[in-house]
Amino acid sequence: GFLFEGTGLRGRGTLRCVALITGEVLQLRKLPSQFFGEGITVFEDRIIQLTWKSHLGFVYNKETFSIKQEFTYPTQGWGITHDGSRLLMSDGSSTIYFRDLETFEEITRIQVKAHTRPISDLNELEFIKGEIYANIWQTNRIARISPESGQVIGWIQLEGLLSSEESKKSDVLNGIAYDAKKDRLFVTGKWWPKLFEIKLIRKD
Repeated sequence: GFLFEGTGLRGRGTLRCVALITGEVLQLRKLPSQFFGEGITVFEDRIIQLTWKSHLGFVYNKETFSIKQEFTYPTQGWGITHDGSRLLMSDGSSTIYFRDLETFEEITRIQVKAHTRPISDLNELEFIKGEIYANIWQTNRIARISPESGQVIGWIQLEGLLSSEESKKSDVLNGIAYDAKKDRLFVTGKWWPKLFEIKLIRKD
């Protein structure tokens, strides 16, 4: 019945709990004004949040939003998810980094490619049924990626979700959330007025 959500922009970054149906903010913690908030992921009793260019991530208590830990990384921070045993992070390049869930040290990395062509601008990430879903920045596409090879195994095309009037006031598609218990997929974007639950239909 609710989502955890991270928001960006310096001075406006937050971690929040939001009612799924109404969008009401149920719980909120503001980031210090120097940080530009980026992707979040939920693992067990923790919420892990990246920042854009500060090379610093925050680990929160899922219930209270109190900070349990901070960690550093050498890249920019864009998207983050986990596969149950490792963190997966993007930095706007064609690389996805796999990190230890406890120490945050890098374990390995993959380069994402469509056949032989690198796919850069990887943004928000979500791990769904053994695949990595990644927003491609400034497009209406989500790449479905093999975590073993880095190969793109499919594309999700999401043109036309917003009306032309809504699109004028909105920015890029940049939000993926998956409800594993009910097999529900949600997408949204920067400054989007709506969250969409979508069903994928194969294009022949």
